[in-house]
Amino acid sequence: MLRTHLLVLASATLLATTAAAQNCSFNLFPLQVVDQVGTAFPRGFDQATGEPQFLAPNENVYVAFDPNTPSGTYYLHVTDTPFDGQDEVLSTNDPMDRFVGITNTAGVITLTLPFSTNPDPQLFGTAPGGGQTLRLAPFRISQFPLSRCHFKVWLGNNWNLDGGPQNPYLLSGGLHPVTGQCSVLSFEKFVIGDGTGGDVLGNVFADQDRDGVRDPGENGFAGQQVRLVTGTDARLAVTDQDGNYRFDAVAAGSYTVEFTVPSGNLATTATAFAIEACGCADLTVPSFGAAQQILPCNARTIGYWRNCHGLQRVHQFGILSTLPMLHLRNTFGWQVAPGSLWHFKFYLQAANAWNMAYMLSAQLVAMHCNVLVGFVHPNCVINDPCLGEMTIAQLMQRSVASLIAHPCTPPGSQHRQAQTLLKNALDRANNNQIWR
Repeated sequence: MLRTHLLVLASATLLATTAAAQNCSFNLFPLQVVDQVGTAFPRGFDQATGEPQFLAPNENVYVAFDPNTPSGTYYLHVTDTPFDGQDEVLSTNDPMDRFVGITNTAGVITLTLPFSTNPDPQLFGTAPGGGQTLRLAPFRISQFPLSRCHFKVWLGNNWNLDGGPQNPYLLSGGLHPVTGQCSVLSFEKFVIGDGTGGDVLGNVFADQDRDGVRDPGENGFAGQQVRLVTGTDARLAVTDQDGNYRFDAVAAGSYTVEFTVPSGNLATTATAFAIEACGCADLTVPSFGAAQQILPCNARTIGYWRNCHGLQRVHQFGILSTLPMLHLRNTFGWQVAPGSLWHFKFYLQAANAWNMAYMLSAQLVAMHCNVLVGFVHPNCVINDPCLGEMTIAQLMQRSVASLIAHPCTPPGSQHRQAQTLLKNALDRANNNQIWR
């Protein structure tokens, strides 16, 4: 990590003197450290310097801009508050995301990240007087014990990145070299927690409108697995009835928080967030969102698969070659596998319930075709009045197993009733009557 020593501090002091000589002052547009809804944190005092500083109880820290700040593009980053004659950058975001576009409309500040490739909507909070604030977290951990949990946020429109984005003094005051006007240079101190460590917490929600944002009325997603990962180590938490999870007493360090998307759902947000726990106070992770996956569940009946349109698809998708795996039965219980479209059509037309295994086979063939051409996803769930809930893949597996075990089930067969239930469930599904 790049450190700036007393020589640089001396240069900064000289710069301040030069700026004063040019009648350019710092902090003409003071910053505020607030929470996400724009409530300013209380102020205390830096015991080492006597300077005022905001006291944040956790890492969910936002910066609010002075309503007189001119519109323009600014650079914003976070350093520690040095107690050892040195300073370091503690911003962990992409340096391109540290450029902030400020639009001032009659004192209402709105923000953009003009060089960000994918700005997170949760980066923006609400300003005390309307408009937007910008989230500062996550933070890198200071390597110096005295500086830990003590931060300073900087804002300026005169920057020099020649020394790299980890140079804590890349912002300058004085006259702007391009505009000839006084540069904007504002800064504010804040401290997080008491440095004794904290918990990592967050939420998983059911994103009904699939927009990646938790809206009013969208419920928490209970019973979901979230992992806190560092190196080869991992801790597991499960969300409660409100979708909340918590990892207790997390030491300072770099972690990844990972959400395991449950089967039948898709993620509407990132499924992993990299975090830096600075060991100062509780750290809130951005919310994970998931929505029920919309699966194709629109089947066709036996009648469709034996007409010209169905037969065309059977040929197009090469379905005939897959039929032996179904262990289809005919009237006499023999295993058959139609090898031509004519035989396939005749097999479906001749299907009868004298041997229930034959009728079950015909309904199974129809669903098999539905799945292979994409009309029905194997994970589509039925809610059958006799068999209950199961996926269509499970119903088909049970049907194939029954045909293998009981190829001939005429009237009086002890296995006929079980096959009738399977046949009826497939028939209802092929007619789109029992999808959940």
